Amino acid sequence: MVWKSDDNKKYRGKIDRIYVSMTETWEVEYFIDRYLSTRGCALTDENRSKVAHKLEAAPGNAPHKRDELNAWLDKEWGLKAK
Repeated sequence: MVWKSDDNKKYRGKIDRIYVSMTETWEVEYFIDRYLSTRGCALTDENRSKVAHKLEAAPGNAPHKRDELNAWLDKEWGLKAK
């Protein structure tokens, strides 16, 4: 997956905290690290890569709601927030 590092001007402020825009590298990286850390997983390149690849198959259309992505990933891997 190729992501741009540009900030999407349409998704700033409160909406930026609700949605994950797959076109914003820093936002996706932050989401992945936050997801892994809240699930008690190590912040390794291997784990980050697994989540990033899984996000490519996320259902629905981007931008995705963070809560929905968390729930979907949890269901896929049987994880829960700690």
